[in-house]
Amino acid sequence: MRILWTITGAGHLLRESIEVLDRLSYNHEITIAYSNAAKEVIQLYGLNENIKEIIGRNKNNQIVTEEEQKYSYPFSGKITHNKYDLVILSPATANTTAKIVNAIADTLVTNIIAQSGKGQIPCIVVPVDQKEGLITTILPPYIDRKKCTLCNDCVSVCMFDAITPPKIDMKSCTYCGKCEGICKYNAIRIGEEIELYIRKIDADNAKKLEEIENIKTTSHPYNISVEIQKMIKKES
Repeated sequence: MRILWTITGAGHLLRESIEVLDRLSYNHEITIAYSNAAKEVIQLYGLNENIKEIIGRNKNNQIVTEEEQKYSYPFSGKITHNKYDLVILSPATANTTAKIVNAIADTLVTNIIAQSGKGQIPCIVVPVDQKEGLITTILPPYIDRKKCTLCNDCVSVCMFDAITPPKIDMKSCTYCGKCEGICKYNAIRIGEEIELYIRKIDADNAKKLEEIENIKTTSHPYNISVEIQKMIKKES
């Protein structure tokens, strides 16, 4: 199966999305397309190496970025005749979701979703803002400046030269956790959880995605493999 997986700039459900994408890449041809914001967030969460591994798994795998596509997004126009079997958007920010339900296609990702509908290509979307109310999400690694004493113990254990106290270079960080383990002052925070409030308008927009002809929504990236199996069974 040829899968086009699109990513927007959400930290929530990003790591889980990459996990599923990684598993799918062993059996399917993968194209990854992401927005400029997604590029930054992938870096913040230390997932660049994961993306490289996925792309390197198949000679036909590729990355398409908004930065490369400029303003006309020529790649999105090609997906209707360079046929993909499935388009996935995970995670989808509230901003991207709002644009899709209002038929606005002014970014690489929203153009791809619009063209998938014109090409009658099935599309699975995982919106991050699904239900009004509080959700728990995870912050990227950081150093608490109030607690950091600049002792440099963390620098000595980092194999990737990612730490210059009180900063972590997320281009190099791999989330290995060694720095957090050695810090006597609890200044390094990895996997810290915070609560965010989902607005009603954003939750309502997420529900409206299901009204679009070719789109199926699911609440979590882990459900995507199940949806793909349903598609395969239906076609066989």
